[in-house]
Amino acid sequence: MSKQRLSWLLEQHLANKTTEQERQELHELVKANDNDELFKQVLSEKMQTETTGVPVDAAPWQKMIQDIVGIDKAPALPVKRSANVFTLYRWVAAAAVLVLIGTGTYFLMNRTTKPALTVTKSTLPALPVTPVNKNSLLLADGSHIWLDEVNNGKIATLEGTTITKKDSQIIYTTTSNSRETYYNVVSTARSGQYEVVLPDGSHVWLNAASAIRFPASFTGKERSVELLGEAWFDVQHADKIPFIIHSGNMVTSVMGTAFDIKAYPGERSMIVAVQRGKVKVQSGNQLLATLEKGRQVKVTTNTSPIQSNIDPAIIAGWRKGDLYYKDERLADITADLQRVFNASIQIKKASLKEEITTVSFNKNTGLAKALAIICRITDARFSVNNGIYIIE
Repeated sequence: MSKQRLSWLLEQHLANKTTEQERQELHELVKANDNDELFKQVLSEKMQTETTGVPVDAAPWQKMIQDIVGIDKAPALPVKRSANVFTLYRWVAAAAVLVLIGTGTYFLMNRTTKPALTVTKSTLPALPVTPVNKNSLLLADGSHIWLDEVNNGKIATLEGTTITKKDSQIIYTTTSNSRETYYNVVSTARSGQYEVVLPDGSHVWLNAASAIRFPASFTGKERSVELLGEAWFDVQHADKIPFIIHSGNMVTSVMGTAFDIKAYPGERSMIVAVQRGKVKVQSGNQLLATLEKGRQVKVTTNTSPIQSNIDPAIIAGWRKGDLYYKDERLADITADLQRVFNASIQIKKASLKEEITTVSFNKNTGLAKALAIICRITDARFSVNNGIYIIE
């Protein structure tokens, strides 16, 4: 069972959207002897991150904990409890206490955010492992600003740094010489996008369900950021001060260039494609690729990196709604479409998930027509059941 699947099932359960089959699947996961650590990890992350299935209210969290604790009491699912289930239940009960004490306070404090906050406390805000519910800015003191709910203009200040919103863009302007580093996180929801102008003047466009953590002002000998998901970077040139992006185990280093990185957590491959300039891609001390304009590298677990040519004009086409997939697994394409359209897509056949496909269309085509195109290419068909798109 993948972490991504468990996370989705919990979100469906919280939103009361699970089918009987999905409920049974969740029940079996609770029973399994090797899933308690995975449950702990996913629930812990979800308690810290507002996701598409988590309303800004503590009560649904409490109900979810109670439902999971009592999931095998349902008459429709008469299953004998195992000792392992009791172990997991004890942990979930403890988690419920944390929810009652912590989550209610968290949501109460972050339900509304006033413009032009002054940040005074330095922490390292967490990158969301699952997509946030709304485009957001997480400040160094733990405060959230919901970006689509605040007006244009100054929205926060921090140690000589001013953060300004302009439509779907936030701009960092700094005169700070402070040695203390304050990190911020910008996160996008499914179907969302956002542009960030970093304190050095570099531009970052975040694709759907993505997040970036960065310092409010760059100091030292490098400009270092962390990325989950996909983003297009237009990096301001700075001699002897490289710009470094950490995405999973992959590190991309540049001086000044434009390129796209796609590195969603839980997916088997990561891609770097260069539109202008030159980048170096590494994993630890291993050099994976040195790329120039019109080149990309795909890094996949347990296989050698694959370099190939790519038309610079189509790199980061998602910024304009153009979706282009070349020689991609159908499972990876549908995972991307789920983020872009904020939808649920299931592929019934395992062999169909591995089907290698090349396809392109614009987001305005709509999900139904996009899936119809994909099904014609792969000799499959799709249907919709309770809002879930099923390919078989």
